[in-house]
Amino acid sequence: MNALTNISAMVERVVTPIAYRVSTQRHVNAVKDGFVATMPFLIVGSLLLVLAFPPGTSNAFLQGWQSLVDTIGQGNILSAFQVSMGIFALYAAFGIGFSLAEHYKLRALNTGMLTMFTFLLAVAPVQFIDDIGGIMPIGYMGGTGAFTAIICGLFVPELQRFLIAKNIRLQLPDAVPPKISASFDLLIPIVILTVIVVTINVFLGSFDLNIPSAIMELFKPIVAASDSFFACLLAVIIIQLLWFAGIHGSQVVVVGILYPILLINLGLNQDALAAGEELPKIFVNPVLDFFIFVGGAGGTWGFVVLMMRSKVAHLRTIGRMSIIPGTFNINEPVIFGTPIVMNVNYFIPWMLSPVVNTCIVWLAFKTELVSKVVALPPWTMPAPIGAVIATNSSIAALVVVACVLVSVVIYYPFFKVHEKQLLAEEQANQMDEQTVSVTPQTNG
Repeated sequence: MNALTNISAMVERVVTPIAYRVSTQRHVNAVKDGFVATMPFLIVGSLLLVLAFPPGTSNAFLQGWQSLVDTIGQGNILSAFQVSMGIFALYAAFGIGFSLAEHYKLRALNTGMLTMFTFLLAVAPVQFIDDIGGIMPIGYMGGTGAFTAIICGLFVPELQRFLIAKNIRLQLPDAVPPKISASFDLLIPIVILTVIVVTINVFLGSFDLNIPSAIMELFKPIVAASDSFFACLLAVIIIQLLWFAGIHGSQVVVVGILYPILLINLGLNQDALAAGEELPKIFVNPVLDFFIFVGGAGGTWGFVVLMMRSKVAHLRTIGRMSIIPGTFNINEPVIFGTPIVMNVNYFIPWMLSPVVNTCIVWLAFKTELVSKVVALPPWTMPAPIGAVIATNSSIAALVVVACVLVSVVIYYPFFKVHEKQLLAEEQANQMDEQTVSVTPQTNG
């Protein structure tokens, strides 16, 4: 127990301050806000892709599904996918630039548009074709353009901020309305950014590269390393440590740091699915949301079921209050109500359960027992349903059930120890109350 207390103190002393600094850093927050803003497009686009590719025609339901796709036209469904999930990096570039501009008190709308202009100039040079006109390729507007979107989203507001600080701007008469004057403030940044982007693309063109492809080459080792068992396990461990210290680990690790990489992995899987090729990536957001963290961080849904049958009124109440939110992967009532935060009684199962589930889930994907993720359902969707939709595989639900059962087994002995402690405290309190009630009262 002393060792666990030391670990808790170390987490609070070392991990918590670092996590706080990361979570409050303005550029990290801008990236997080920008990608979070794309979530509706990602969810709808992912579901459209699943709709366009039925998993076979082995029964009447799947045959009807295929008939529906044939009636609508797979191309029509995929066109909606392309302008949602297919170009999400364009939306992210706007969102990141907008968010950072708000932090610097710049005109956020103008900065967002300028960021989008810069991103399009970098990733989508217009091609002119006879009888058709200009065509803008979207190959780097999806997952493979995520890093370019981040760089544009951070660089453009910083450039604007620098130009304003140095008073490098067009001087218009005071009679000009502020909104018109603000729009003219973009002229010089547009010229500068055009020169920078075009020059870089011309230079990279001599190596058969452009800005997004060169950036992807630089980040290729990171993307490759991200899709490994140890990368997934490390992310899970850090998330658990942060939550144990009372910090939203998923917001810091997944949304704040890993989100662009995981979206690239998802995009590569979706591209492979559309091309009829083998899906390459395992580590995508739904692996955490619906397999490893069933019921929320720590995989606490099974623990909630245990608490619902507890002999202790406190635990039983927390369990009954938490079962519905936990079904939708919201487990703050469990984490702070039990409590689990900084509670050495639960440190081992809190860390061990997700680690074991990570091993089970990774093995299931690696052995192709479950198809790899191709969609991004809302994280609040119940785990078995979300897992099936994300992978387009019914076997996924069985893996989720296995993870829940493993969590129950791991949490059970620690839950019983905690329950025994609380029962002893309740009995002691009752004895004290009885002693007080039978003690004769004397007049002073």
